[in-house]
Amino acid sequence: MKKKSEAGYNERLFSGGIRGRLHGARFLWLAESLRKVGAPCASVLELGCFDGRSISHLPRLPETYLGLDANWEGGVDLGRDRWRSNPGIRFEYCRTPSELREHVGGRTFDTALCLETLEHVAPDLVASYVEEIARATTGHLVVTVPNEKGPVFLGKYVTKRLFGDYFHYRPLEVLGAALGRMDLVERDDHKGFDYDAIVRLIGSHFDLVEVSPYPFRRLPRWTGFGVGIIARTRRPR
Repeated sequence: MKKKSEAGYNERLFSGGIRGRLHGARFLWLAESLRKVGAPCASVLELGCFDGRSISHLPRLPETYLGLDANWEGGVDLGRDRWRSNPGIRFEYCRTPSELREHVGGRTFDTALCLETLEHVAPDLVASYVEEIARATTGHLVVTVPNEKGPVFLGKYVTKRLFGDYFHYRPLEVLGAALGRMDLVERDDHKGFDYDAIVRLIGSHFDLVEVSPYPFRRLPRWTGFGVGIIARTRRPR
């Protein structure tokens, strides 16, 4: 679910500076969220795990951890190497919801994570992934996704255009994304991604606990570089 070389990914996102702090903020938001809801994290399922960076931000080392990733940047291989001495921590290749179900194999997890991943998933597969995660989760789901609309989009767009590092947007698509009219933007990875649609989708399978921005949790969600979602397994009414 991630692309390019492993070194490129980690260096690109976490090597320091403003960009590194912004991307690293997802993990600070994750750690605070898990403490806030008292997630036990004894058994953890993570979709889009890359090399398992999130493990060090959990409130404890899980007894069992299943990390799933498409391995586009070699993250699964890195994770396996890094955690090879811990038999409770596993990393597996996963490119479809059916592969997720196969790896889970009927087990359940008290906590599920999905950080900066759903924007990379083909739109026609996202709902099935969330459904499979709901099937395997008995406690909390914590998700982070990028904010690609409104004023934050404009700031990202202008900045990245200056460095030649952004998806091509037609003028109408720039206007649409700036106004939050994502129906006017063709979906392509981050391009046209709507965090509100993900919030609604997760809310159809879980009880929503919190939706907040990062890095500044207490501001309105539209101000965030990204948006975090805490959800709880739906209880019978």
